Amino acid sequence: MELRKLSGSFYADNEKVLQALDFDMQLNAWRDVKVRGHGIVEISINKLTFAIPARSFIKHNASLILEVDRQRKNVKGMGLDYSKALLIKDRKYISGEVFLLKSKAAGKKLVGLEEHITKQFSKYVERYISAVKARDVNILKSFEYKYTTLVNYHVELGL
Repeated sequence: MELRKLSGSFYADNEKVLQALDFDMQLNAWRDVKVRGHGIVEISINKLTFAIPARSFIKHNASLILEVDRQRKNVKGMGLDYSKALLIKDRKYISGEVFLLKSKAAGKKLVGLEEHITKQFSKYVERYISAVKARDVNILKSFEYKYTTLVNYHVELGL
């Protein structure tokens, strides 16, 4: 799996995405600097395509940790954060530009993991759908789902 950047048209066409990493909730707008890499995965739920962002300081289990952080308390490490995934409605939003992680060793760990990541992320989404349908506040208020971007995609997820 290669990490890709999102094109500027994604941010222009998606003016408001609650809980997204580069979206400023107070200003209700995207931050100026948008250079984060995203892993692009397709899941079988309604044949949706998501971009899963690379993140340096992940604190929860809804992720694929590529590099463990032993220096910071309460931080698991750097990797892909499933809770901050963005729905890609058009392939034009995926830049042809490859995003390289600062750690080449972590980047190499992504090779061959697309199927594994897709399965993990699909389970994450399925659990969210089930929790919303059951109105399970224990799951929805858990650390993995409390700030999820999936709140933006209820229509697409059939909720």
